[in-house]
Amino acid sequence: MYHSELTALLTAQNRPRTLHRDELTGPDRTLALGYTCDRATWHVYLLDGLVHVLVYGAVARVVHHHEARVAWPVADLVPDKRLYPESTDGAFAQLLVNCGQQLRFTKFDEDRQARYAGVTLHGITHTAGWPLTTPVT
Repeated sequence: MYHSELTALLTAQNRPRTLHRDELTGPDRTLALGYTCDRATWHVYLLDGLVHVLVYGAVARVVHHHEARVAWPVADLVPDKRLYPESTDGAFAQLLVNCGQQLRFTKFDEDRQARYAGVTLHGITHTAGWPLTTPVT
């Protein structure tokens, strides 16, 4: 290997892995729902051609962070605590794992899975109507 090859290899190896909107097929939906160490809700969803990350306090009804992009570093798409497996899209999770991202899940909850079966969005989405006027469930 030449020095230039080594430099290129190390640069590619250290480049943050990204996920692009075009890699996601299917309708608008929740891609992942979980929570942070600070007990904020972490909602990643596909809506209107963009991948959104919304972090909010369910009790105080406050948005901590919202951003929508067509491409994301995969590390920015998972919370620092846990994901709910019943509210995580299987194809999305597989894409993250294929990019080398480790996923941490809570225990699978059959009741929660039944409650969200057929529901497109499992959490709140970002709108101009914050703070919410209805309780978060």
